[in-house]
Amino acid sequence: MKCYSVFWCYRRAVVGYGIDEEDQIDQWTEDAESCVSHEAYECARAIYAHALMKYSGNKSVWLAAAYFERSHGTRESLEALLAKAVAHCPKAEVLWLMSAKSKWLAGDVPSARSILALAFKANPNSEEIWLAAVKLESENNEYERARRLLERARASAGTTRVMMKSAKLEWQLNNLEMAKTLLDESLVKYPDFAKLWMMRGQIAEQENDENTARDIYLQGSSGLLLVARQ
Repeated sequence: MKCYSVFWCYRRAVVGYGIDEEDQIDQWTEDAESCVSHEAYECARAIYAHALMKYSGNKSVWLAAAYFERSHGTRESLEALLAKAVAHCPKAEVLWLMSAKSKWLAGDVPSARSILALAFKANPNSEEIWLAAVKLESENNEYERARRLLERARASAGTTRVMMKSAKLEWQLNNLEMAKTLLDESLVKYPDFAKLWMMRGQIAEQENDENTARDIYLQGSSGLLLVARQ
């Protein structure tokens, strides 16, 4: 397909030219991508706009439009689209995360923080949102905020990633005793997670406790071997 004008593309989207309804999203997405390949960006934007009017609850269409704005629009156009996207698809974590990241990359940490707070209200106990909020705080040197978030995450969603991030943060801050405590607790719950054993052994090495490090590595290897044989 060759894109001649915004009107032409919008007309194609509106009329559909006999496209079955179940094929419309795929066809319009393909048309929009073809417009992009011809550098007809306003044409592509018009197609996405119409698709979103008809399929406002479809996460994949919002995501495709967001990727388009991120590559060919402005930060303002991306953020405006994402604000609409999360209103229509509040359970789509990826859209919230894109919105928060755009604010963060622009240096607007308070807005990024607010977006993640709203995301969490819409997606309680989401591991991805927990960890995104922790990353935002820790990379902006807000370590106490990050700690509090991780404490809440461990209480409600103590997954391997949450536990590992908790231990990593304490290790990064040279709070080795807390890091070891968190790892020991994690290994009780997740004895087959190799990275936890590695981290625990590395901390022992950092403390020049070679015997403990050796015992930890052996214990971890033995446990993982038993799991593999089951």
